[in-house]
Amino acid sequence: MAAFAFLMLTWVTSVPNPFLDFTKVQTGQPDTIPYRLDEPSLIVNLGYPGLKEISGLSPSGEPGLFCAISDEKGEVLFIDITGGGAIKRRVLFRDKGDFEGVEKVDDCLYAIKSDGDLYMVRKWKHGKPKSKKYKTGLKKADDVEGLGFDNRRNALLVACKGNPDSSAPRLIFAFDLKTKLLNPKPVYSIDPLEVNKAVPYDDDDKKHFFSASGVAIHPFSGDVYVISTALKRLIVLDYKTGKMLAAARLNKKMLPQPEGIAFDQDGNLFISSEAKKGEDAMLLRFDYQKRD
Repeated sequence: MAAFAFLMLTWVTSVPNPFLDFTKVQTGQPDTIPYRLDEPSLIVNLGYPGLKEISGLSPSGEPGLFCAISDEKGEVLFIDITGGGAIKRRVLFRDKGDFEGVEKVDDCLYAIKSDGDLYMVRKWKHGKPKSKKYKTGLKKADDVEGLGFDNRRNALLVACKGNPDSSAPRLIFAFDLKTKLLNPKPVYSIDPLEVNKAVPYDDDDKKHFFSASGVAIHPFSGDVYVISTALKRLIVLDYKTGKMLAAARLNKKMLPQPEGIAFDQDGNLFISSEAKKGEDAMLLRFDYQKRD
């Protein structure tokens, strides 16, 4: 299929990386984050206007191809990261809506709005896509921001942002893909004060609190990775206990508004960031640092 748009692709090799002069990574337990978060191996400038406010990211199941969505309308975009950085497919299922997360599971696309409404999109490969809306029971006040696939539970993880000015727990729920129901009891609860202890405020940090903007499960360890636009943080949770294993500071110059997170089949980490004023949105890859 012909590409719809081309993106700017940058391989970061031995050429000096301007981002490396900024804030270094801080972690609670460095061995639990197998990525050099200040050294992206790939930087993609997303020049397509429909991705300026990219708010969700998902692997597509095909090497080098990712699904993305912005918070302007219900349109899933398939981005070819390695094949020239092109938009390979556009799936428009709803003209308007504040969409905050996307996830591809088998042949279904799922997209969620900030008010908790979840859309399942089918028959999108050929002809007009068919979508069905599910009410999760979450509300606008919950401010849903993240969506990720949990293979063990056969569920979608739904991460709520909450109020960045409040230190109340940040909750992550599970939407069962068999029953199409949200478990009213959260599967994970994040204490923003614990995150602050692990990664204290910088002098130029706004005194906000960790507020989930994206969630994904590591394909090898099974750990739960959660990012926050507020304070630019990444935390890692133990899958079974929900205990915070590590916390890291993301480089705000590199990722001014991190909203999407995903892994590829090799365990490489991808984080997307909305565009700063006058610039393009970005997608960064961090190579998996294999350990014995």
